[in-house]
Amino acid sequence: MGRLTPEERRRVFVAQQARRQMLTRLQSAPIAAECRGPRRAQGRLFKTAVIVTLLGGGWFAYHAVEFHVLASVVEALPPRL
Repeated sequence: MGRLTPEERRRVFVAQQARRQMLTRLQSAPIAAECRGPRRAQGRLFKTAVIVTLLGGGWFAYHAVEFHVLASVVEALPPRL
C-alpha cells in the first residue's frame, strides 16, 4: 500500500510535464501584467467605494432613526394586568 504501479508513475510524470509546460506558456504569454493592472485597480477602487458608501449610509440611517432596542421591546410586549 502506498506504492505506485508503473502505469500510475507514468501518469504522474506526464501530468507534471504538462503542468510545467502550461506554466511556462502562461508566464511567457503576450498579456503583460501592466495590461491587467488598471482594470484591477479600478475594480478595487469601485469595491472600496461601495463598501464606504454602504457603511456611511448605515451610520447615517442609524443616527437618523435613533433605534432604541430596549424601548422597542418594551412597547412590543402586551400590557400587564
